[in-house]
Amino acid sequence: MKLLEDVPSAVTHRAPQRRTGLTLAATAVFLLVAAILGVYLVASDNGSDESADAGLPPPAGTVADWAAGATDVCTTVAAEHPVMAEDPQVRLDPANLTPVADGVHVLVRDVRAVPLPVDEVEQERAAAAVAVGEQADDAWAALNDSAEQPSADQLTEAAQLTTSFVAGITDLGVTCAPIS
Repeated sequence: MKLLEDVPSAVTHRAPQRRTGLTLAATAVFLLVAAILGVYLVASDNGSDESADAGLPPPAGTVADWAAGATDVCTTVAAEHPVMAEDPQVRLDPANLTPVADGVHVLVRDVRAVPLPVDEVEQERAAAAVAVGEQADDAWAALNDSAEQPSADQLTEAAQLTTSFVAGITDLGVTCAPIS
């Protein structure tokens, strides 16, 4: 019986070995690789600037194709944002600020998504019209985001930019009759 008393009845658990050094080394390698990848991605930008063409889809088709796509956008925006199809004087009413800002934003965003023509001259003309639309969108967004009531001059300037945008795309063959 004495032999059984000498054998411990409970298993003694040992604390697991801590691999702190290995964990720190693996983490350091991961962070180093992430930093190098980040620098590579930033450097691979080749210093390109944010031009008016940035973010535009690749060119495809003719100016007539672009105009057909932009015409569809005008028709859709006029149906979904009725304030855009009303008399342009309605845009000057501060009570319509949010609906007009939303309508202009959708109009510009969706026209921007239409692929520009392949011909470089037509492409530049269409991109210039889109740039005016972006100015109009920015003007309406700034007025809408401001805590202050917009002045009549600010509303007039934003409305004129919108009218210039619509006139610019109309000159390129877009039928945007509901929106003027």
